[in-house]
Amino acid sequence: MKILKNYKFSLILLGCMFIGSIVGAIMGEKAQIFSPIANLFLNLLFCCVVPLIFVSLVSAIANMESTKKLGKILGIMFSLFIFTGIIAAIYMLIVCVIFDPAKGTNIVMNEAVDASSSMNFLGMFTVEDFPLLWSRQNLMALIVFSIICGLATVSAGEKAKPVVKLFEGATEVVIKIVSYVMYLAPIGLGAFFATLIGEYGSEIAGPLSRAIIIFLIASVGYYFISSMLFAYIGGGKKGVSLFWKNIIPSTLTSLGTCSSAAAIPSNFIAAKKIGVPDDIANITIPMGANLHKDGAVLIQILKIVFMCSIFNINILEPGNLITAIMVSVVASCVMGAIPGGGYVGEIFIVSAFGFPEVAIPIMVLIGTITDAPATAINATGDVGAAMVVSRVVEGKDWINDGAQEAA
Repeated sequence: MKILKNYKFSLILLGCMFIGSIVGAIMGEKAQIFSPIANLFLNLLFCCVVPLIFVSLVSAIANMESTKKLGKILGIMFSLFIFTGIIAAIYMLIVCVIFDPAKGTNIVMNEAVDASSSMNFLGMFTVEDFPLLWSRQNLMALIVFSIICGLATVSAGEKAKPVVKLFEGATEVVIKIVSYVMYLAPIGLGAFFATLIGEYGSEIAGPLSRAIIIFLIASVGYYFISSMLFAYIGGGKKGVSLFWKNIIPSTLTSLGTCSSAAAIPSNFIAAKKIGVPDDIANITIPMGANLHKDGAVLIQILKIVFMCSIFNINILEPGNLITAIMVSVVASCVMGAIPGGGYVGEIFIVSAFGFPEVAIPIMVLIGTITDAPATAINATGDVGAAMVVSRVVEGKDWINDGAQEAA
C-alpha cells in the first residue's frame, strides 16, 4: 500500500500512456484526432517554462552568499555535462559496433530536405529584441539574461531586497501553477502517445526496425545505469531511493512530450522533494535542459554509425571514432530543448563525414522515432546532475539536510 501511495500519480501516468499507445496502434494515422488534446497540455506546460526559469534562476542567484559559489556551481556543472556526454558517446559506439544498426538495411536515399538551420551557435546565447527572450525557442538566451539579472540584484545590495522577495514569491506562485497544470498530464500524455504510435508505427516496424530496437534497448540500459550512478554518487543509498521515488513523473512527461523544456517544471518539483538546494536546482536544471543531453548524444552516434555502415566507412578508424565523439557531444549541446530542434545535428554529421545531403532525411527520421527515450535520458539526467553538484558544493550531508527541509 505504501508503494501504491508513493507512486500513485506515476502509475496513473504510465497507465494512460499505455492505453494511448494501444489506441494509436489500433487507429493508425486516424489517432491524429487526439493531437489537439495533447497540444492543450503541452501548450500550458510551455507557458510555465519561461516564467519558471526566469524567476527561479534570478531568485537563486540573488539569494547566494557570494558569486564565488555561482562560479563553483557553473564550473562543476559544465565539467559534468561534458564528461557524461563523452561517456554516453563511448557507450553507444560500443553498442553499435557490436550490433551493426544498419545490418540488412536496404534504403534508397533519393529525398531532399531543407537543411536551413542556422550555424551561428553563438547566437543561441542572445536575441536581437527583448520580447524574443520570452519564447521557449530562446531558452539559452533567457538563461543568460536571468543570470545577469541575478548578478545585478546581488550587486545592488540592500536596495534590491524588495526585488529578491518579489522573485522568491513569484517562484512559489509559478511552481503552484505548474502543479495545477500537471493534473492534466495523464490525459495529455495519453493523447501524445496515441498520436506518436499512430504516426510512426509503420516506420518502427519497417526497414529501420533493427536500428530502433537496438537504440531502445541501449537507451533503457543507459537510463537505469546513469540514473543509478548519478543518484548514488550524489546521495548514496538514500539518494538512490529518493531519486526513484520522485523522478518517474519527469521521466514520463519527457517521454510523452519529447521535450526537455516541457520536463523542466516536473524536474524542479522532483529536485525539491529530493532535497536539492534551490540555488543549485534553479541553475542546473534549466541549463541542463539546453546543454546536458546524453540521450541526444546516443542518437547522434546511432546516426553516424548507421550512415557509416550504409556508405562503407570504417567507423573503427581512430580519426572517425574521435570525430564521432566530438560531433555527437557538440551537436547535442547546440540542439534546441524543444521537439524537433532543427537539423543542426544532421548538418554536423554530414559536414564531418562527407555524407551526401540526401542522407539527411533518413537521419531526421531516425532522430524523430528515437526522440522520446532520448529525451527521457536528457531530462532525468538533469536532476541526477543537480544531485552530484550538490554533493560537491554542499558536502556529503546535503542529502540529509535537504530531505528534512523538503519534508
